Amino acid sequence: MKTLIVALTAACVLSAVPALAQTNPSPAPVAAPSAAASPAASPSPSPSPSPRPWQASGFAAASYNASSLGPGTAGFSFANGGASRVFDTISRQPMLNAINVQLQKNGPFFGKLELTAGTNANVIASYPYANNPNPLQTAFDITQAYVGYTSGAFALQAGKFETLAGAEVIEDPANANISRSILFGYAVPFTHTGARLTYTASSLFTAIAGVNNGWDNLKGPGGPRTAELGLAYNGSVLSVTAQGYFGMERFSNSMWSATGDSPAGHRALVDVVGTYKVTPKFTLVGNFDSGRQTAAPLVDSNGAPVLIPGGLGIATWNGFAGYATYQLTDKLSATVRGETFNDHGGYRTGYDQQWREGTLTLAYAPSAPLVFRIEGRTDSSNHQVWADSIGALHGTMQSIAAQVLVKF
Repeated sequence: MKTLIVALTAACVLSAVPALAQTNPSPAPVAAPSAAASPAASPSPSPSPSPRPWQASGFAAASYNASSLGPGTAGFSFANGGASRVFDTISRQPMLNAINVQLQKNGPFFGKLELTAGTNANVIASYPYANNPNPLQTAFDITQAYVGYTSGAFALQAGKFETLAGAEVIEDPANANISRSILFGYAVPFTHTGARLTYTASSLFTAIAGVNNGWDNLKGPGGPRTAELGLAYNGSVLSVTAQGYFGMERFSNSMWSATGDSPAGHRALVDVVGTYKVTPKFTLVGNFDSGRQTAAPLVDSNGAPVLIPGGLGIATWNGFAGYATYQLTDKLSATVRGETFNDHGGYRTGYDQQWREGTLTLAYAPSAPLVFRIEGRTDSSNHQVWADSIGALHGTMQSIAAQVLVKF
């Protein structure tokens, strides 16, 4: 508790700088999760209202998480040593999740540069930059860096950019929960490097087609690239996005060699996100994912290799996440998330399992740049996959978390 108080106090002091620069700031309602990287959010040929030619923004995020299974990595790591949670990987110790800065150029010639420092950068770093094995050591990542040109209804961009897939995104303020969903960590990629063409047919319909080097990958596996396709209906009450990725992928970045002769197979992902604004204060979001990888190492429910001819097989995974966000007051909101994830063959998590979780998050925004969050979460698997601090295995885990966000 002492470390939590220190972390919250420090964040309050930091937040005073941007807060003093505003006159009578009004609290910003906390948004429900949305497919912020979906086709609907790609550069629009005719934005309204017209943004400034150059825009700078960013945020800082710090959190404290406590697992029921013990301190350190207990509870937040699988028994085989791999982290089970995405960014909140350390229990009972404050973490500086991210200091994020963004510079965006708007207009016919557009572009964006986004830099991330903190423990989040250890996770989202693209190959060939290895993720830092120490989750407490601050890292650095060029999260997005692209340029583009708009002509009529078309916008073409090239460089490194965030994925179309998923209801959640890398940036903490755009999500309604502290912890990320299972789908965010295991069903979809984070970023791509390549080219993306957006066609805005109308204010309601958008389409995207692109080609890139694959999932979280600057260099690509050699040979065929990964294709991306996206469609979006952007209604004021109901919005739906559907996106797919199809191409060659190495089954593990850690297996890559300098000669590029590590095993690769075909990977496919279909992702659908729907958002329904029941009332101005009540929003529902649903996210479905289904993926498949050939030439993948398979494991059983204990994490042991499955002996098959050639050593590699076909892995599949699928899951659903549902969100309900209610704006209780101008400053206070509540979000409930529930999801299930099926990892057939254990390729994504290291266990052939069905993993479920339920999360309740309360967010309080006393002023526009400052948000406090608290959260309770419970995870369960149909197998014993989590190890506690003394090495005993468990099939369930509970955790609590607190977070401070400062936007600037």
